[in-house]
Amino acid sequence: MARTFGALLFYDAGHLAFTASAGTVTLTRNAADADVSLNLANSTTASITVGVSDAKRPYITFPAFPGQGTVPTSNEFQELFGTSAGGPGNPMGASAATQFGTAGFPWGLAILDVTVIYSVTGASLSSGTIACVRNTFTNNAAFTTANIIASTAITLPVTSAANAPYVLKTSVAQPVAYEATDNSDALVILDLATAGGGTARVYGIAIHCGIEYS
Repeated sequence: MARTFGALLFYDAGHLAFTASAGTVTLTRNAADADVSLNLANSTTASITVGVSDAKRPYITFPAFPGQGTVPTSNEFQELFGTSAGGPGNPMGASAATQFGTAGFPWGLAILDVTVIYSVTGASLSSGTIACVRNTFTNNAAFTTANIIASTAITLPVTSAANAPYVLKTSVAQPVAYEATDNSDALVILDLATAGGGTARVYGIAIHCGIEYS
């Protein structure tokens, strides 16, 4: 029987990576309490990124009737073990399967939507896009990429206040794809460019995901 659960992964400003091809980006505590953001100065072009690093496989479970002992029913160790060729392996298989039974394999993780939380002041953004890209890595070979969310334009005008940000959700096209491949990563990329008289703050990136496993 398949088991499904969902999660909201929220990455605040302190968890976001950034590169600026022009201008300045700073991690700033704007005021007292928790008003913390990545602040883009005027005339700044930057990429803000985060990988979906907190949920790639469900945790292993051990349901059993009283007196039955330990019965592993899923194989969430794939990314830790795998095969010598770099592919997914079954650490509960072979001799372990004789003792514990054959473990089930996870169906994987699916990105459902991505929400970016940002404000714009002074002047509208010159440009802004959000994307989510899957990278799959194999040993000593060019890695492959595939769009989960193709680059999509976001709202550019100024917000009512710097601490009144847009909370903008971009959903993944249906049907969603469950990723069960080892050594893969879903990378969210927020590209922003501020105008000469404008600034921006990025407060966080949130990701709804679903996980199914058998």
